Amino acid sequence: MYIISKKKDYYDGVAGTTGIDKSIVYERQIIEVEEKNLPNEFKRYNSGSNPNRSIFLKLENTIIKPELRELYAAISPFIIGFCGKLYVGWKLYSIGKELSYGGNELITTITYDNENMKKLVQPHSWGGSFEDNLNYVLTYDPIEMFRVLNTPVFIYDSDYDRKDIDKYWRNHPKFFINPLLKEYQFYKVFNAVQAFQEISMFLGGVLGNKEKEIVNVEDKYKITQHGFDKWSFRKEPQKK
Repeated sequence: MYIISKKKDYYDGVAGTTGIDKSIVYERQIIEVEEKNLPNEFKRYNSGSNPNRSIFLKLENTIIKPELRELYAAISPFIIGFCGKLYVGWKLYSIGKELSYGGNELITTITYDNENMKKLVQPHSWGGSFEDNLNYVLTYDPIEMFRVLNTPVFIYDSDYDRKDIDKYWRNHPKFFINPLLKEYQFYKVFNAVQAFQEISMFLGGVLGNKEKEIVNVEDKYKITQHGFDKWSFRKEPQKK
């Protein structure tokens, strides 16, 4: 796989050890998708007959158990679409040392351990059952999203670029195509070699599975291409 990108991700160096296959090209341009162009599953409110909040976004209502709030002051989920599947990750925010210019250091811990998350959060919130919402996302078939977005990787970050812990803080949801996975420590899910191979296979298979156009060539040209001429299978006339 040949990667075209201005920024490096954690799996890029694999090409130097496995070789570069230029028949598979990954143009990894980071693109932010506007709300109106999002897949319906990620829109804040679905239109038409279902005006309710998407189950995908109900994970944002997850609440840390009261007895653990001194350990984690806030929490926010993100959903990574990677080569045909969805992965739910979490940002756990805790308060660090006091800063000289005011406020406190923000410590962010990223985890993909959803089984452990069940022990940290309240099982129910006004968004419904945590486990039901989580299982819905993890078992959802998103393959059409990848085809429509034409990308092997995308992310929905429910709280992008948080700077501090503030009770008045409002989440900043963002949706990106071709994000840098190192920023979300995705190597905890796939190591560099695995990530490189998965993307390469997905680009060459699911996104690159288009039948080549068949060009019809007249018989007279086919004969010439194979080194024959019009007299190859019959006797050339002799001069009298």
